[in-house]
Amino acid sequence: MRNLLLLGVLCLAPGCVLHTGHGHYPLPGPQPAPRPRAMSYDEAVSLGLGQCRSRGYQCELKEAHMTGNDVWKVKFRAFASGGGKGHLHIDYDAYSRAILTLDDKVKGREKDWDDDDDDDHGHGHGHGKKKGHAKWED
Repeated sequence: MRNLLLLGVLCLAPGCVLHTGHGHYPLPGPQPAPRPRAMSYDEAVSLGLGQCRSRGYQCELKEAHMTGNDVWKVKFRAFASGGGKGHLHIDYDAYSRAILTLDDKVKGREKDWDDDDDDDHGHGHGHGKKKGHAKWED
């Protein structure tokens, strides 16, 4: 009798649950993946410095800020060897870290960027592209 009483008390204790139904309870579905973390100020500046330096420039940060549409705008003063200077502006997607736009305006580089056929020794008489038709080509 004592054992029966003890069993009855144990079943009334908290934590004892008696299921009589045959119902199935659905398991919760998988949780959606958390949204990636947005770039921090330091990360945006660091990525920008890497881009600037990969172009061979010495870089000086002008400003960096995130816009309301999750875009980091990072702006540098850029100095090329040989006296060239200008700016490099980069826009990054704050979450994917992809470059959205890159504006590289550095003037006075050592390389001949003007794409004409002159020798750049001060003569300035490149061959350039022909305009129109020559009379003997008809």
